[in-house]
Amino acid sequence: MTEHIEEQEMEAEALAAIFDTAFEITRNEQPFEWSVSLYPVDTHDEVEREEVNNVACRVQVELPLTYPDVLPIINVEVIKGLADEHQQKLQVIAAEEAESYMGMVAIYAVCEAIRTWLVDNNVKGLDDVSMHAQMLRKQMEAEQNKKQAQLQYESQKVIEEMTETEKEDMDAYQRRDELVEANVDADLDIELDLSLL
Repeated sequence: MTEHIEEQEMEAEALAAIFDTAFEITRNEQPFEWSVSLYPVDTHDEVEREEVNNVACRVQVELPLTYPDVLPIINVEVIKGLADEHQQKLQVIAAEEAESYMGMVAIYAVCEAIRTWLVDNNVKGLDDVSMHAQMLRKQMEAEQNKKQAQLQYESQKVIEEMTETEKEDMDAYQRRDELVEANVDADLDIELDLSLL
């Protein structure tokens, strides 16, 4: 049990050093509870933070006594700019990331996975739940998926072309080796013929 407490305290120290004032210990006795406020662009100037960030959330964490051997209890709360569907998506991201770190300290990885999503989705209006806004978001998401699929197709095409070029190079090397071998055999035959004379 003491080992778990030490790991949790060390993780709290590391998170405090990394996230500075965005990290808060909300309960300082077991089970520990922590809170991390996450923004796509982290800045110490509050006015600037509000201007450059259209979305933000807070990760609330409760650590069971035997964490990290068991999963932490994580709740993602919207600070600004996100609808319920996004909060649920972030909740899933947090759960998956925590599960992938089972047996290890996970809160930094969870926060970074969520922050990455926030960076990728730092646009105005995500909290607008009107039908028009939802249609625009779906259209934008479809366009992003189409671009991603195009990039994957192009990279696969490059790989296939490189493979084809490599095959052509290999065939050229093999033909050259065969010619060299044939020339060596021909030279040996000529030398043998000359020695018989």
